[in-house]
Amino acid sequence: MRLLCSWMCRAHCHRVIKLSGTLGNFAPEKELVENVHGVRRTFLDAGKQVRDIIVSRKGATHEVFGPDATPTIYFIGKMLWSKGLGSLMELIQYAEESAGLKVKVDMYGGGPDKGQGRHVWWRT
Repeated sequence: MRLLCSWMCRAHCHRVIKLSGTLGNFAPEKELVENVHGVRRTFLDAGKQVRDIIVSRKGATHEVFGPDATPTIYFIGKMLWSKGLGSLMELIQYAEESAGLKVKVDMYGGGPDKGQGRHVWWRT
């Protein structure tokens, strides 16, 4: 299982942000350890790097950030309505309607509301 997780992280994640250094390493070259108290400098720096890619010549043809890229959201976490899962779905729907696009959502995680959350999302 550990090898599968490592392979998936390397193949499908641009950056792995862990909330604790005590967690195992899956893709050390892509991992950052950050806590959740405030915005850390590394998050801001990563945003600046993305901005630089988008405004550069590479941005027009970039496979992830270019205009022809499929908008994709990865939800990774505990699937609970009380943690804002419904609000997230409403915001994604609003973004789709106001921008006239379809956002692909990949949901990973568990929780008591997992089945109902996926059912609601796939129905929309």
